[in-house]
Amino acid sequence: PASLSAQNNLPAVPYIEVRASATRKVAPDEIYLKITIKESDYKGKKSLQDIQKTMVRVLEKEGIDVEENLTVLSMGSSVKLKAFSSKVKSLTEAVYILQLSDVATMQNVISALEAQEISNIVLAETKYSRRDALENELGIEAIKKAKQRATELVAAVGQEIGKAIYVNSWGMNEVVSPRNYKAMAARGVVVDEAVDAVPAPVLSITENEYSVDVNVRFEIK
Repeated sequence: PASLSAQNNLPAVPYIEVRASATRKVAPDEIYLKITIKESDYKGKKSLQDIQKTMVRVLEKEGIDVEENLTVLSMGSSVKLKAFSSKVKSLTEAVYILQLSDVATMQNVISALEAQEISNIVLAETKYSRRDALENELGIEAIKKAKQRATELVAAVGQEIGKAIYVNSWGMNEVVSPRNYKAMAARGVVVDEAVDAVPAPVLSITENEYSVDVNVRFEIK
């Protein structure tokens, strides 16, 4: 095509190409705990219905909106607790998913549940809700770094950079920090008032590191 031919005949534009990255550590603001309740763990001393009521009381005392933040895994999907509660009388075990927003609340909730002998708790998932906004922020920061680096390098030969003529981003990478998973049931620990409780590891979450890499090409004036 004529337009392509014209482009090919254009004189080469002098440029400098710079790669830069920006990183930030962020604590997750969506924390999901999986709480498993089995009547068999209590050796027939408590029913699922009783244990569920105790769990709900504990969560409400900790300021958790149970209707909004507590769901139940049922038939491969998650359902609201209210819709599930009518089935409790006919069941002997259930798996609950509790959504929390910060680590401090999570630790308080776990301690309060353990005090009521509800201790089969594992960290199911963590998320950062502002991920898209963070990717944009880091991308802008990385491009500014690239521009600063290009400016300094070109200034060393007595010239200046012009407009950016090419920008490429590799998207956001996430480096997940190690976490301690607490699962008493997985170690065969059964609630028994006659036996001292086996100490469980503390469930902790550290900040995850997010990074964005960019490659930017600037004209040289």
